[in-house]
Amino acid sequence: MSVVRVNFSAPNLMNICIDRNSSGGAGGRLYHKYIKEPVRFNAVGELLDDMEDLFDMIGYPERSTQQRTFEDLPEPNAKRKEAVQVTTTDDLLRQSGDLATFVVHVKFRQHSTWQGEVVWAEKNKKCYFRSALELLKLIDGALDETESA
Repeated sequence: MSVVRVNFSAPNLMNICIDRNSSGGAGGRLYHKYIKEPVRFNAVGELLDDMEDLFDMIGYPERSTQQRTFEDLPEPNAKRKEAVQVTTTDDLLRQSGDLATFVVHVKFRQHSTWQGEVVWAEKNKKCYFRSALELLKLIDGALDETESA
C-alpha cells in the first residue's frame, strides 16, 4: 500500500476526530496547531464555523470574497491576530476519533468556499475537494462506510 502524502508544514493543517454520528449529525473534536485543547463540536455547522474562524485568525488561506451576513461584520482583518503555534504536527496527528479521523488541509478559499485535500486516516485514503460541501459529503460517506462495516 502506498503512503499518502500530506503537507505537514501547512499552517492550517487540521485533525477532525469524529466520535459520534447520529441523526442529529456528527460530533467530535477539532485539533489544530494554535490550541492545546480540542475544539469540540456537536454538528457539522459548528465544525465549519470553527474552521473558518481559524482561517480568519491566521489569515491563511486568505478569503477571495467578503462574507455576506444579515448583521454588520467587523473589518476583514479585525479578527486577525498574531497566531502562535502551541502544538506540534506530531501531537496534532496523534489524536484519533472513536469512529473516524480526517486530516484536512484547506489550500484555497475561492468562490466563497474551500478547496483542498482530506485524508481518511484509518483507511489511508486521500481525496481532493472543491467545496466545503464536497468535504462534508466525503466525511459523511466515510462515516456511512464505517457504520456499514
